Amino acid sequence: MLNDDELNDLRLRLEKRLKTKIRAKRIKAIRVNSSFHWQPPLFIAVDGLCSNMEKDSPPEEIIAIFEHASFTVITPNRGYTDDTLPYFFARQDIKEVIEE
Repeated sequence: MLNDDELNDLRLRLEKRLKTKIRAKRIKAIRVNSSFHWQPPLFIAVDGLCSNMEKDSPPEEIIAIFEHASFTVITPNRGYTDDTLPYFFARQDIKEVIEE
């Protein structure tokens, strides 16, 4: 789990890269019912594993979840470094947001 300073630094880097304001609240988990028919309902939780964020993708560790115009999920392979984009989930697909 990222400490407050690490999470804030990651949020600020993403704001710069995505050119959007990201809310500073800590999101613990989200429930997703995707509009993509191939994607099952997902429960995505920080410090947990989640698969099927992309079609046939293996489980990935969730580092952080951010909210802006959409919801952004950060994993070690997606969005954590400046050379990769995070996973994006449309606001209308989010059925529950669990905050810390």
